[in-house]
Amino acid sequence: MTESPAPPAWTAAAAQAAADLGLGGAVAALDAQSWARLRDRTAAILAAQGSPPPPDWERALARALGRADADELARDEADAVLAEKGEVFAPEDDA
Repeated sequence: MTESPAPPAWTAAAAQAAADLGLGGAVAALDAQSWARLRDRTAAILAAQGSPPPPDWERALARALGRADADELARDEADAVLAEKGEVFAPEDDA
């Protein structure tokens, strides 16, 4: 299955979201928590414009913005949640 590229409206909304959140233009290097904020704000902007993104839109947006693979993003997000709970593991624990 070939993934469709993100529509230009998505990247424009992401740029607006980054500006709204004060994240600057280097969205490809955002940490997991900032990326989640950007993604949520982007979805809100798109919904306000009358075109909410589909449930599986994050991967296409991430790719369009130069982010890492969605699987890596999911691991980063899971690690951020664990860190917030105080459950931080060393990389060798994944082995």
